[in-house]
Amino acid sequence: MALAIGLEKGLQMAFQKAYGELIKSPEFDLIKAVAMMAPSTAASEKYGWLGDVPAVQEWLGEIKAKELAEYDYTIKNKDWQTAITIDKNSIKDDQYGMIMQRIPEMPRAILEHRWEMVEDLFAAGTTGLSYDGSAFFADRTAPNDNLLAGTGVTKATIQADILSAFAAMYNFTSDTGRALRLKLDTIVCPVEIWATVVEAVTSVQGQTSANVPATIIKNVIPLPGQSDTTDWYGLCTTKSIKPFILQTREEPQSELDEQKLNKQMVFFAHGRSNAGYGFHQLAVKVVNS
Repeated sequence: MALAIGLEKGLQMAFQKAYGELIKSPEFDLIKAVAMMAPSTAASEKYGWLGDVPAVQEWLGEIKAKELAEYDYTIKNKDWQTAITIDKNSIKDDQYGMIMQRIPEMPRAILEHRWEMVEDLFAAGTTGLSYDGSAFFADRTAPNDNLLAGTGVTKATIQADILSAFAAMYNFTSDTGRALRLKLDTIVCPVEIWATVVEAVTSVQGQTSANVPATIIKNVIPLPGQSDTTDWYGLCTTKSIKPFILQTREEPQSELDEQKLNKQMVFFAHGRSNAGYGFHQLAVKVVNS
């Protein structure tokens, strides 16, 4: 028992140190760029406030207040865990250092899982529902159509489609009809076309059509394992509200479970969180059939 208590404390300290460093790393900044960090205090959270604020108007007489439109969009938290087994004999045989080297990989797996939850939302966006009850990427009534037709995946066609997507997003309006003037600044694309997209937005100066995307796009993020390897996504990431929501009910906690009937111990980390769709006007999908 004393062995387990001392081991658990050491493992937990190593886990928390690695987790704290990763949260401050550029890797986590990538998630925060596209997903709003939303703390949760219950089994699920309702995001009924995703509608627009009322338009600004001249103040004449009494203040005219209007409530936000109420939506019934809810994200339910899920339980997650990652675990490793530790042989008791390995501790007795002074293999503690080797075990400690495995611990930082657990926080990294948790961080990667958070990004994977957001990644899954891209592919499911034509069926997954947004706060307004329609698919996140959908052929909405003009000007809010955020499911766009692309013209190809060459450097030239991607450059042209970036400009078209930028114009489409800039014309998006809120649920109150207010022009949002959103600026597309990030592209998320299958890894198969990532190099072409990067080339399209970083072309050598001198050609007008090649210069413009470079002034618009600040980041190109690759997505692995996509079934549609020619479709890509454009995002506006500069607002306090993001295209996606990463909701956290419980930050990862670690524990050591000492098995009574064998010589194994299980060190595991668990937490509660989930991801969902945010403001659909902040994203477009460009489809190349």
